[in-house]
Amino acid sequence: MPGQHRKQSSTPRVALFAVGTIAATVLALLVMMMRPAEDPQNTAAVGAAPAVAADAAPSSTTEPQAAPPPGPVPVAAVDQSQLVEKVAKQHTPCSTVLAATRPHVAQVGHFIGKTFAVSDIGGAVGRGNDDHGAGLALDFMTSDTAQGNAIAEFVLANKERFGVTYVIWQQRYNDGNGWSYMEDRGSATANHYDHVHVSFAPNAIVDLIC
Repeated sequence: MPGQHRKQSSTPRVALFAVGTIAATVLALLVMMMRPAEDPQNTAAVGAAPAVAADAAPSSTTEPQAAPPPGPVPVAAVDQSQLVEKVAKQHTPCSTVLAATRPHVAQVGHFIGKTFAVSDIGGAVGRGNDDHGAGLALDFMTSDTAQGNAIAEFVLANKERFGVTYVIWQQRYNDGNGWSYMEDRGSATANHYDHVHVSFAPNAIVDLIC
């Protein structure tokens, strides 16, 4: 009616409220969509960390392990022991006993006999008043010229070492100054064709390894 105020409609307010609600919902959805997703591997690692730590911690109730039984002796140690024994046998002093000769003469006799494989060696037994009877001479019995030459030359080459004064072989005499022929004494033995004769000084000092 003219002159009276009309009652305002509530429709605009409802519309504004609806628009606001929709805008807030859309904004919330956008925020959630823009938030970075958690890395599942990091999440798993964080969850597994305590378990690893627990496994790494030593147990205080672990029993001590028994020591393993001793193993076999190393081959190198066995070889070394055998080598020492072999060297000891190889470095045994020559015997000082041989056919009633002086100790230093006996040593040379054993040394020469072993070196040249001579087993028949004459000394002082059954001899007269010469070098043999005094225990200062040896006869290395051999009829082999090559072997006799080798023995004679070897002895002369070691004359000072062995304490040798002279050598007789095949009717020849050598005191270190060269060979000289001797008179004929008749037999092969008297002329030293079946043995090398070696005479020694009485006070020689000899130390030989057989």
